[in-house]
Amino acid sequence: MGNEFVTCSFLLLLFLTLDPGVSSNVLRLPSMDLVEQKEDDGHSSSHFHMETVSLANYDPTFTVMKVIQVGKTIPVSFPYIKDLSPYQFLPREKTHHIPFSSKAIPELHRYFPVFPGSKQATAIEQTLKFCERDPPAGEATACLTSFESLTDYARGIIGSDSDIRIVRSSLISSSTPTLQNYTIMESKEILTGKVIPCHAEPYPYAVYYCHFQVNTDNKLFMVSLRGENGDWVDAVFLCHMDSSPWSVESKALIRLGLKPGESEVCHFFPAYDLVVVPQ
Repeated sequence: MGNEFVTCSFLLLLFLTLDPGVSSNVLRLPSMDLVEQKEDDGHSSSHFHMETVSLANYDPTFTVMKVIQVGKTIPVSFPYIKDLSPYQFLPREKTHHIPFSSKAIPELHRYFPVFPGSKQATAIEQTLKFCERDPPAGEATACLTSFESLTDYARGIIGSDSDIRIVRSSLISSSTPTLQNYTIMESKEILTGKVIPCHAEPYPYAVYYCHFQVNTDNKLFMVSLRGENGDWVDAVFLCHMDSSPWSVESKALIRLGLKPGESEVCHFFPAYDLVVVPQ
């Protein structure tokens, strides 16, 4: 196995097992809590009655579309990522021979230098079991391990002859606080039709959980944010426009104080997640 494979493995696993060190009372990004995300959609409350919201009393993970107004200031937590190399797909030929199944966990120890019972081993097992679960009603889901598989999956939804493009949030600099107030400077809707969100999963190489909600409208935006320290972030902002199929027990709706179908639910994307859209 090549050194680049092992390096990628450890960088990804170390990042995903580190405590993000950010309290829950800020606008968190869904993939900051990768394990919790597998249990629920992870939405949380937000009430926007002021032009500027303080860091002390603001408690959303997910929010609503009206908060994205030019001039509004909101606290957001963007994780610092030195580079996206650990989140880039490896070529299919480097991973196709490695079993991707919870039944093959003992065999996987031959490929990955992790100790049974360690956080890394637990992350591998949880990701495999998550990827093997039945998809939610009305969704087409897949865990993808190569750019080729991502392309095949996306074209199966968007159209077999369609070109695709990947949209990501920009990286923050090492000098940017992971949590600070951001002022919304510009918001542009990306008019695409079908939208496929993909979330990085904890695994020794890049694995993305992609999901497409059938017969559901989404709106996708690129939002330019200026932090208190002067740094800028161009952030992907996705709104699920129809929450009517969601469970009344969804944490998103409970924390937002909403019932299914009462409102859209939106969230920012960290740089290690991505959205696939038609070219």
